[in-house]
Amino acid sequence: MRVLVIGGGLAGSLLAWRLAQRPGTAVEVCTGHAGAGGGDATAASGGAVRAYDTLPEQRELAIASLVELLGSQVLRAWAGYRETGFAYLRHRAATFGDGTALAAEVAEIDRALPGSADLTSPAEAFGASGASGASGASGGQGGGAGGPGWAGDDTRVVVRERRAGQTSPGGLRDAVLADLAARPRAVLRDAPLDRLTAALAREYDAVVLAAGAWTPALLRASGLPAGGYRTRSIQYAVYDAGPVRPPAFTDEETGLYGLPTADGGLLLGVPTREWDVPPGATSVPLSRPGQTAARPDQPGARQDQAAQLAAECFPRLKLGAARRRVGAADCYCDPPVLALRRVSGLNGAVPRLFTFTGGSGGCAKSALAASQRAAGQLTEAG
Repeated sequence: MRVLVIGGGLAGSLLAWRLAQRPGTAVEVCTGHAGAGGGDATAASGGAVRAYDTLPEQRELAIASLVELLGSQVLRAWAGYRETGFAYLRHRAATFGDGTALAAEVAEIDRALPGSADLTSPAEAFGASGASGASGASGGQGGGAGGPGWAGDDTRVVVRERRAGQTSPGGLRDAVLADLAARPRAVLRDAPLDRLTAALAREYDAVVLAAGAWTPALLRASGLPAGGYRTRSIQYAVYDAGPVRPPAFTDEETGLYGLPTADGGLLLGVPTREWDVPPGATSVPLSRPGQTAARPDQPGARQDQAAQLAAECFPRLKLGAARRRVGAADCYCDPPVLALRRVSGLNGAVPRLFTFTGGSGGCAKSALAASQRAAGQLTEAG
């Protein structure tokens, strides 16, 4: 079986790597993409990995991915994994009555990773870090004087994970491609592909478009339906931070997310409402306080909003200047899960044409299991 994978981000490289390990399967990977040169979501990703997600299918993939990552010394080294823990805040009103359903979701994680997850309060989840202001201390950028932040919030419940962590999706991608290049049934090509033709596709038993934010444009340029695929802007900033930093977290209600970086900084962001943006990524280092990115696709308003929210939630947090602002685009589908999706062929000439994208910017936590599942679907059906 011959498979062409178009896209060399984390999703495409892992899928090709899985395929190359399957007997009787040869894979070619086009690591370039339409409009190459601006970077991609893999390079821009903060790399948080956790098991919990509110969507059942996404949670299943995230659990399986974390289990595989923790069980493989090679993958941990390739990904640069470091354990950070994670706190996922949910509003009690959204957990369906007495919380039985949420407890069952946490139990799914605990069965796969015993002792890794539990339900707790914001005060308990963030108290050890000192950032929550549980002691009633004040301070921090924009924090209310003496305000309790999340420590005094009884409207939220926290899914706390101990084995969650941070990875380098770009580092994992590079290591996977290096390993793939040494495999006899794999061929890597770095030339960009602007469109897919029926003549090219007929050379393969299956073609997979795993081009991330370039997927919708590539589909349209190839005369294929792209209605179910949209790009969305992802923006965050990394700030200088004092000795008091919260663990990695996501708040369901405000969308605020944060991740303590290995070098003492704090990554903060909130979801944007910018849809159908051009693909590409930027990382703007900031060397002077108050310096902001000049590019119109890299505004600082969203990052500044994240910093203000964080200061309100963690009154003892003391943020300094932003070290860098990062912007990227990723491809979203409904549901927002990284999965293999069939595409109508080029005038019916390519019956086995798929996309492998749509992970809602959360590919880092689900890509290992999603790529294993997709490789199985391709080879077992072929």
